[in-house]
Amino acid sequence: MTKSSPCIIDCDPGIDDTLAILHAMGSPKIDVKAITLCYGNTNRTNVTRNLFTILHILGKEISAERLATLPAGPNRDRLEHIRSKKPVIAVGAEAPLVVQPAYGEDFHGPDGLGRLHLNDPDLAPNDWADILGLLDSEGVGAKIDQATGDLPSEKLFTLSRNLAHIEILNQLAEAEPNTVTLIALGPMTNLALAYKKDPTTFARCKQVICMGGCLDMPGNVTPVAEFNFHACPHSVHAILEATLHEDPAKAVKLYMLPTDVTHQVSLESTTLKKYVTPLDTPLSIFATLLLGFLFDLLATRLHYTAMNLHDPLCIGFFMDLEHETDITSVGWRVEERDVRIESEGNLTRGMLVVDRRKKSTKPAPGTLSRTNVVVKADPERYITSMLYDIWGVTNYDGHGEI
Repeated sequence: MTKSSPCIIDCDPGIDDTLAILHAMGSPKIDVKAITLCYGNTNRTNVTRNLFTILHILGKEISAERLATLPAGPNRDRLEHIRSKKPVIAVGAEAPLVVQPAYGEDFHGPDGLGRLHLNDPDLAPNDWADILGLLDSEGVGAKIDQATGDLPSEKLFTLSRNLAHIEILNQLAEAEPNTVTLIALGPMTNLALAYKKDPTTFARCKQVICMGGCLDMPGNVTPVAEFNFHACPHSVHAILEATLHEDPAKAVKLYMLPTDVTHQVSLESTTLKKYVTPLDTPLSIFATLLLGFLFDLLATRLHYTAMNLHDPLCIGFFMDLEHETDITSVGWRVEERDVRIESEGNLTRGMLVVDRRKKSTKPAPGTLSRTNVVVKADPERYITSMLYDIWGVTNYDGHGEI
């Protein structure tokens, strides 16, 4: 039986967060202990609704009524396995530590989910707002229900009334030390708050894997900064500092996936049309609607035919880091670097600074870090894994042409 590695996913869903969450939930190699939420791609209310929508559609995918119609075999076993996952959901930060919020709605839509909630206001399950006591949503997604025969949805979560950073600490305190990985897919505010409150408990994590930053390529939100790190640079600084804490009991191991590596892995729009859309399942219908918005936007604004898999790649890296003896043998390359972040600059907020000097009589300003930067990945390996773990695609041949 496949070993299942525990993790906590801290995120701000978000279109690519959606794929990352679905991949983690679909992989037998990953035990998702908790999903904690943070503002980011959109406001905290929207990301909460988005997560509940994602899990609601996934619940339709693995409902007992649907599984009863499927033949016995690996795909049915895969879906049965998902039914056993009940991550704790906790809502966290609604704003950065210091700077003003800067959302990513121009890319992810005003609802953070490709305008799906604007086009279909009843898409989310009717209890999504209970965790925040926000609104009383009516009904469930009419379009998805109609397309999927109004399948019931399995409940794939438990709720925590703790703030996200408290829930992170509780999860780490209850687990064996050095067993649970923190995967940060959005601004790192929740992680910084948890570390500040109890660095010793936080450092019980096995490692932190984050998607963020850009080293040797332009930024995607300013000329020099990537969105997640630009959103809350002071939280990034706190975690970078923790990598070389003078007290080993408070030191944290950090893996960073900057856009330098995430730009190496893309999903073509033709791959979606060829392998996912024809499946006509709850998740394939949902993905076609969701990613169709993004592919249209990318084609119109940038003349791109593919989306970079920024957040999902963290899931692939985590799986291989836990399950491969030598990650270089499966296409990954990691380099240890002293990375620092600019948190105060008017033009450079969120910019990463790496000391590339061979020799100097003057040390670099700021605090040293010991950051494991992921600089290379195997695109086809990851896409093959993602297509199977999310949608059960087994015939991907490395091409999306249709």
